[in-house]
Amino acid sequence: MNYFIEPKSEAFFKSGLAKSAFHDKIYESMPVDYYLPFITSIHRVLLAYSNIHPKFYQAHDAFLMHYKPYSLVYQSLKKSNKASPVWRLIVEKALKSERFLDLNKITAGSELSIIAAVKFLQSLLKRADVEEIQQHLKKISQQQGAPAQAPAQQQPQLLDLDQLVKEAFSDTVIEEAVKEAMGAVQEYREAREGAVEAVSVMGGGQGGEGFTKEALSVARFLEKPDEFRKRVTLLRFARVFFSRFITAVPTSLVHQQVVSVYGGVNGITRMFSERQISDILPSELALTQLGEAGRALLAVKIAQRQLMVYQRSASVKPVVFVDKSGSMAEPYVRTWSNNAPPKISVAAGLALALHRRLNADVYLFDTEVEKVNPAKVIEALLKIDADGGTDIDPVLTEIARLGKAEYYIIISDGITDASPDILGEFKKSGLAKRTRLILVPGLASSLEYNWVQLLREHGNVQYARDVAEFEQAVKRVLST
Repeated sequence: MNYFIEPKSEAFFKSGLAKSAFHDKIYESMPVDYYLPFITSIHRVLLAYSNIHPKFYQAHDAFLMHYKPYSLVYQSLKKSNKASPVWRLIVEKALKSERFLDLNKITAGSELSIIAAVKFLQSLLKRADVEEIQQHLKKISQQQGAPAQAPAQQQPQLLDLDQLVKEAFSDTVIEEAVKEAMGAVQEYREAREGAVEAVSVMGGGQGGEGFTKEALSVARFLEKPDEFRKRVTLLRFARVFFSRFITAVPTSLVHQQVVSVYGGVNGITRMFSERQISDILPSELALTQLGEAGRALLAVKIAQRQLMVYQRSASVKPVVFVDKSGSMAEPYVRTWSNNAPPKISVAAGLALALHRRLNADVYLFDTEVEKVNPAKVIEALLKIDADGGTDIDPVLTEIARLGKAEYYIIISDGITDASPDILGEFKKSGLAKRTRLILVPGLASSLEYNWVQLLREHGNVQYARDVAEFEQAVKRVLST
C-alpha cells in the first residue's frame, strides 16, 4: 500500500504525526493521504475564521476521533506517547466524556465529523496552547532528571502531567468542548434536513440538490455561519407560506374559466372581437354564398359584432412576477419579532403555491426578468444578494409582450421608478387594468413611484406592511 505520509517514515515525523494520540491502525485499510483533504480543511477553517493555529497532528486526531467508529477510536488510542503526553491525555479525557459516545454515533463516517472536529479544537485551543504546556512539562522533566514521559511507577511525574493538564484543560473544559461540538453538529444536521425537505416540497420533485450542496454545505456552515443560517431561514419561511397559500387559494379558482379568444371551444356566443373571425359559425359564413348582397350583409354584421361564433374559454391563469432584489431579503418593517419572515420568502411561497394550484407562470426580476420553474425560485432564495438592485422596466415590457391573455400579479417593495417611455407604452396598452401589485414595503419604499401610481388609479395596489396584510392582499387579488 502506498502512503503519501507513510507511518514511521521521515515525512511522518516531520509532519508531527508522531505526536498523534492514535496508532496507525485507526486508518484501517485506507492510506493516510485519503484523509488529508478533510484534515487540511479543518486546519484552514480554524486558521482563517477563528485565528486559531492548530498543529497538524491535532487536526488529524480531532477529525479521526469523530470520523471513525467509537470502538476503533478507543482501541487505537496509545497507552502512552513520549512525543506528546499532554495531548494524548486530553484526547483520552475527551473519549471518556459523557457526550462523546453519543456524538460519535452521529458523526462517524460522515462529513459532520469535520464540524465536530473544528468546534472541538476551537473550544479547546482558545483556552491554552497544548505545545506550550508540553514544553513546560519537558522543562520540569529535565529539572528532575527524568525523561519527558516517565514510566508508570514514577508517580511524581504522572502527577505533574495530570496537574498541568487540569490547570488548563480540566474535565469540565474538555466536557464543554465536546458539548460545543455536539451542539454545532445538531444545529447543522437539523437545519440542513429541514432545508432539503423544504426544497423537496416546494420544488415538486424538480431537483435542486446541486445548489443546496453549495449553499447548505458544511464548508458554508463553518466559514459563513450567519450566511448559512440566513439561507435556512429563507427556505424555512418559504416552505411555511407555500403550505399556507396552497390551502388559501380558493378552490373555485382552480376550475374557474373566463371567456376568451383563446382556449378550447365550449359553446356559442355573439362575436366581441375581430380576432374571433376564424371562429364564425358555418351557418353565418353561408351568407357568402348569396352573392354580392350576402357578402355585404356579412361585412355589416362583422362591423356591428352581430355574428355568432364559437365561444372559447380559458382557465384562470395568473402570471406572477417576484422581486428578488436584495431588499426583498429583509424582514417586514412592521413585524417586531426577532424571527420575522423575510419578504421574499412570503412572496416565493405564494408564487410557488399559485404555480402548483393554478399552473401560474412565475417570473423573477431584479435588473432583468426571467421566466422560471420552481427549482429556479428556490435557487434564488439560496443566492439572493443583499446588494442586488431593482428595475421595473423589464417587467412592464414583458407584460406588454404577453398581452391580454392572462392577468398579472407583481410582488415587490417597489423601490424604483419606471422609465417614462416604457411607462407610457404600458399605459397605452391598457394592461394596467389587468395588473395587480402587492407592495411589501421596506424602509425606502414609497407609493409615489410612477408605475405604482398608475396601478393605484385602477385600484390595483395592495399595501402589505406585515404578514397579516399580505395574506389579506392575496385574498383580494385572487377574488378580483
